[in-house]
Amino acid sequence: MTASSRPPFLYPPGSPLMHPPLALDKARLYGFWVAGDLTALQTSVDHTLNACSRGELHFTVLTHYVLLSFAEISHAHSAYPMDIVKGWGKEIDIVTWVMVGATKPGEVWPTFYAYPLHIWVDDCMALINGRELYGYPKYECLYAMPGPDELPTTFRLAAKGFQPFSPRTELAMHPLIDLDAKPGLKDEPTTDVTAWRDGLVACMHETPGFWDTHPAWRKTFDQWFEFFPGVDQVFLKQFPDGSGHRAVYQAIVAAPAKVKEIRALSLLTGRYDLRLHAFDSFPLHRTLGWAIGEQPAHCGFRIDFDFNVEGGVELVNNSIVTEED
Repeated sequence: MTASSRPPFLYPPGSPLMHPPLALDKARLYGFWVAGDLTALQTSVDHTLNACSRGELHFTVLTHYVLLSFAEISHAHSAYPMDIVKGWGKEIDIVTWVMVGATKPGEVWPTFYAYPLHIWVDDCMALINGRELYGYPKYECLYAMPGPDELPTTFRLAAKGFQPFSPRTELAMHPLIDLDAKPGLKDEPTTDVTAWRDGLVACMHETPGFWDTHPAWRKTFDQWFEFFPGVDQVFLKQFPDGSGHRAVYQAIVAAPAKVKEIRALSLLTGRYDLRLHAFDSFPLHRTLGWAIGEQPAHCGFRIDFDFNVEGGVELVNNSIVTEED
């Protein structure tokens, strides 16, 4: 079924579901690179993106370092004319980004994407719109982040889920991630966007063993990352049928994040330690290869900016299969 042959989406009166593009203004994002395990990450990508692509694309994990971001968005709204008059909201987005390259059969050079393998939010509207429009795998959370005038020393994430898996376990909030700066942290602001990005790229590649895939791809990746955080994102977007065993819609969707204005920049010089808690509903030690307990987080940074997430484009539509499949 092509997009033009699909029935129109039925919006009820007052629907909270927005049309893209989504404008995410007055955003403050903190990022940190945390080492995972390449085999675990590639297995996660194989079980999601590559399982859906059915050979039309192949996604390769570029680095075993995962970008962990904490973003506070103070003015989120739809820029679509029918929706912009409805109002705006606030949200927190905490994401584990996996860097991937996508190639078509016979191609050598990949297209690069940031893949949000896990994401947690504090707002139901953000959860609904992100999941249904793009396929962001959003879940509910509680969090702690530094205030605008505080040194960014402490970050917390707790999520709603089951821990441990057991017929006696009630759904509840449980701690998942603690991130703490070690003594000596320096928050070093700059107004030079190019120098800030160059500093990030240099720190990434000075981190031991950062680059895991084709050496020839690295220069192209660095050029792609020069637009960070305005980079293309890729999603597995799917909805189950009534049995929960089959997908009524399943596709790989890409959407660009486009930066409109950068307000402030900083590199966080110093060490952070991440503590991962055991949590059966979110087994990041299996999906990312992070260790239960403490591990270092590298190359911290902050950016205050306004950006849009544009409408999604289907790269692969896996919704129609033959009887043989």
